[in-house]
Amino acid sequence: MKTEGYGINRSQKPEARSQTVFACLLCSVFCVLSSVVFAFSWSPEDTLKTFLRDNYPWETIEVRNIQVTGSVPDRTPDMIVVEKGPLGNGIFSYIFNDGQKVTVRADVRAFEKVIKSKRPFRKGYVLNEDDIYQSEVEINKMPQGAVRESETIIGKPLKVSTVANALITERMIEKEQVVKKGSRVALLINSQGINITAVGETKEKGYVGMQVRAINVSSRKEVRGVLINENTVRVEL
Repeated sequence: MKTEGYGINRSQKPEARSQTVFACLLCSVFCVLSSVVFAFSWSPEDTLKTFLRDNYPWETIEVRNIQVTGSVPDRTPDMIVVEKGPLGNGIFSYIFNDGQKVTVRADVRAFEKVIKSKRPFRKGYVLNEDDIYQSEVEINKMPQGAVRESETIIGKPLKVSTVANALITERMIEKEQVVKKGSRVALLINSQGINITAVGETKEKGYVGMQVRAINVSSRKEVRGVLINENTVRVEL
């Protein structure tokens, strides 16, 4: 006698019975997958990424191995609370407007762009734009004082010798090249693709490689630019 629905007919041959069992298993798997897709009509992973990007200043964020504990509503959470982390093995509470809370665990990694050397340099070498490049480094592995903006070290000498692909830190850079307030400098002005040179005067003390305020002596207009050496300020209009 045959059973109802997806039941197994015991009178079938073994081969036919195996096919029936397989069909039953496929149906069960399909039902389970359908319920999972329904429960995750929104993405807990994407929601967490958006939360991290909106609340932390990191350049790049990776979220992996996400695990959700609890029944997930078919709507996005109203609030996310960081219980542990967020970097490393983070634990987050997704809180919904009806008070329901879902626990989410995830491996979170964050990266920032830093400055590295293209080749070996000796102590005292003055760095220029062609000597360095940007590279992403994981936040947890970034040393204190890592240089992130090339403009802050261009035109400055190294305190120590360095190898190729070395991460540049502030301690490696000499800062004795001081330009005093009131110093006469050449203003290199780029306006709509046209390069103009004018005589300027610094309005504040600064180091080579940093931004300073200066006055165009002819027009008396105040501008802001980067000291590319002790006698020159590059201005971008």
